[in-house]
Amino acid sequence: MADRLSGLPLRWRIGVLVLLGLAGIFTVFGLLGAALAQDGRQRTISQWSSLTVSTARFIDSEIDSQFDRLATLSARLRDPARRTQLLADAAAEPGALVAGTFLLDPTGAIVWSQAVDPGAFEDFVLADPRLRDPLVDRGRYLSAGRRLGDRAAVIFAVPVVAADGTRAGVLGLALRPDVWVVEDLVAGARGVAQSGHAELIDQTGHVVVSSEPNSALTLGEHPDFYGPLLGNQHGVTVGLTAPVGPADPADQGQRHEMVFVTLQSAPWGLALGGDEAELTADSNRWQEQLARFGGLTLALALLLVWLTTRSVARPIRALTAASRSIAAGDLSTPVPHEGEGEIRELAEAFDHMRRELQRALSSLALEESRYEGIVSSMADAVVTTDTDLRITAFNPSAARLTGSRIESVLGHLSCSVICSKAGTPADCGPACPLLAPGFGIGVSKDVIRTPDGREVTLAITRSAIRDAGGELAGIVHVLRDVSADEEVARLKDEFLSTVSHELRTPLGFIMGYGTTLLLPDAPDDKAEIRRCVQVMVDASKELQELVGNLLDMTKIGAGSLSVTPQPVRLDGLVRSAVERIRIHGAAHRFDASVPRSLPNVRADAHRIEQVLYNLLDNAIKYSPDGGHVQVRARASDGEIVVSVIDEGLGVLADELPRLFERFHRGKGARSRGIGGTGLGLAICRGIVSAHGGRIWAESPAPDHRSGAPRGTAIRFTLPLARPRAAARRGIPLSDLAAAG
Repeated sequence: MADRLSGLPLRWRIGVLVLLGLAGIFTVFGLLGAALAQDGRQRTISQWSSLTVSTARFIDSEIDSQFDRLATLSARLRDPARRTQLLADAAAEPGALVAGTFLLDPTGAIVWSQAVDPGAFEDFVLADPRLRDPLVDRGRYLSAGRRLGDRAAVIFAVPVVAADGTRAGVLGLALRPDVWVVEDLVAGARGVAQSGHAELIDQTGHVVVSSEPNSALTLGEHPDFYGPLLGNQHGVTVGLTAPVGPADPADQGQRHEMVFVTLQSAPWGLALGGDEAELTADSNRWQEQLARFGGLTLALALLLVWLTTRSVARPIRALTAASRSIAAGDLSTPVPHEGEGEIRELAEAFDHMRRELQRALSSLALEESRYEGIVSSMADAVVTTDTDLRITAFNPSAARLTGSRIESVLGHLSCSVICSKAGTPADCGPACPLLAPGFGIGVSKDVIRTPDGREVTLAITRSAIRDAGGELAGIVHVLRDVSADEEVARLKDEFLSTVSHELRTPLGFIMGYGTTLLLPDAPDDKAEIRRCVQVMVDASKELQELVGNLLDMTKIGAGSLSVTPQPVRLDGLVRSAVERIRIHGAAHRFDASVPRSLPNVRADAHRIEQVLYNLLDNAIKYSPDGGHVQVRARASDGEIVVSVIDEGLGVLADELPRLFERFHRGKGARSRGIGGTGLGLAICRGIVSAHGGRIWAESPAPDHRSGAPRGTAIRFTLPLARPRAAARRGIPLSDLAAAG
């Protein structure tokens, strides 16, 4: 509301404020009048409720008295021989209230009746299909209203029980309820309001008695209001009905405020109410008078406001125009010094403010340009947040580091961008330690997850930004990617741990058996001495192989691994590698399926045999004893594809991309204590790459020979050797190898 008023001229603002004040006063008076009218309405409804309840209780007592009279007479009819005489003596004489009395036998036939018009009365009785209900449940029965002659009548019935306890018939009488309660209804309806009316509704929703003429036996005036209440013990219900339909042209479209009371002794209800418009007439009259008085008062108030503000409106408009120019950035145009007194002082203050703003903005633009130049050129990521930890600045280095676009993160919580991968936006709240009163500078290390799924380790330095009063105004976050340093440290630790473990075993064998041979009681058996020396030699070879692997890995890392490719047959290399692995006591079955028809490959025989040996050694490490290891080879698109397939543990899908990294060992190997340095597959990749080939892994192996896929398949490619074709075309073999 204040924003809307600020855009209006002064005179209109004052006028609006005066209007709002008058509206508030009129609203108070209106509410007071409405409260008084509502109080009168509630008193009328309370009178209706009291009258309806008392009338309903009277009707209940009359119904109970009629049933009690019938029950007394029924109890005296146990002797069949005296029934007719007893009925003739005790039955009420037909008249204005009682239309007739009757007795039915168990079959429903009339055995005795007494009425002014016997024929019409008997037809009226026999037309009620539920008249025999008292014979079934031994209860009382009160029928719905039906026409008897030219008036409405209802039937009261009770069972007649013989001396032996059997049901001997039904005793009943027909009553004209309009004679019974019409005077009370009419008096009650007319006593509360001019439009008041009352209706006694039976269980079918039809009118039994009404204060309005010619309404008996018609559907009640408000069936949608009566329907849910009939037959239920709701007590007193007050409500507003739906608009009256075309069945009542006089009240069509009107809504009535009705009080409905359900009877206790019958499934009937008594309704009493009147026109809603009559109840709200006082409130409408009050509002009409208030509107007239308010309009006159408003006109006078606006005239006074216009006369008062006219003398100051022009200078104020000039100041307003000048302030808008200043807000739009025009600080060079002076503010006109118009008006007198306080208005002139205000204009001079505005002009002084304009000059100071011009100087401050020049200094601020210089500082902002300097800040943006420094932050944008920084190699480190810089992020600033406000006191709600929402990002206010994000330099290009931060965008590259986090993988987020600058425009997409500004205004968002920092927890969603530069906090731990376990953090949630809910952590950016008052409990965050960065918002603690004593926070100044903090250094931490954290891991974030970028939108493309990468995990980046960051070293984060955070500093508080404080305003002139020393209050926290924001936080500067300087982020540096230390993922490579962390990975190097992890690899170094893992390398030292793995190499120490791998060196300890062969050195232990050498030292143990060497010490044994040097003991005074050393064995002098040549066979035993030879066995000890052989163990020491084997351990030395294992050390030599480990050192060789380390040297090869160093050469591969430095790019200085040299190979001497020559045309060689692949089947011989495979057999040699399999025999070599068997010599080491491998308890596995090997199947070398390398067709002799395959063309020669151009490769360094020693290095490719080293690759095959490493792959076979890796396969038996991760396969159960007695497992099956296959070596296959096939020609494909000008190269040979060699596959080593095992039945082992397999490799997890998320580990496949890292399988050929240095020192990498799978989770399965670590959890099962399988030895190794993690260099074998990395060396294989380096040797195969030096030959111009490719190497990859598939797990589970899709082409395993024994049923469903399982284990791992390591495949690598080697270029074909075509010496004759090369000689015919005059192409050196070295160029063929370089071309792959």
